Amino acid sequence: MKRTYTYVKIVTVLLLLCAGQMYGEEKNAALAMALCVIPGGGQFYTERYVPGILIGAAEVTLGYYAIKYHREENYSQRNSMLWWGALVFGFSLADAYVAAKMHGFDVDADIDRVRVTYRWRW
Repeated sequence: MKRTYTYVKIVTVLLLLCAGQMYGEEKNAALAMALCVIPGGGQFYTERYVPGILIGAAEVTLGYYAIKYHREENYSQRNSMLWWGALVFGFSLADAYVAAKMHGFDVDADIDRVRVTYRWRW
């Protein structure tokens, strides 16, 4: 029970620290990665809500089954769920980092200004 309160305190402090930066134009990549402690937190910080919901649901589900298999003493299934959870967490970190770095990047190119030229020098 005490461990749960410590976790809640850490999450609350992280949210308070980033509250002032959530509405800025640029996103802090280190903060986005730190918020991945909350399932889907880095994706919500970078305003990518659908991946945040999917990643958060995957992390919570894998964690639930890991605990369930641990209580049933089915350690091979538990280890499998933990490995999948680590994979999803790693993907979440990478996705949050890239999304924070690319936040605000204009992906629309003006096609009239783009041209390809070739030069041959002899």
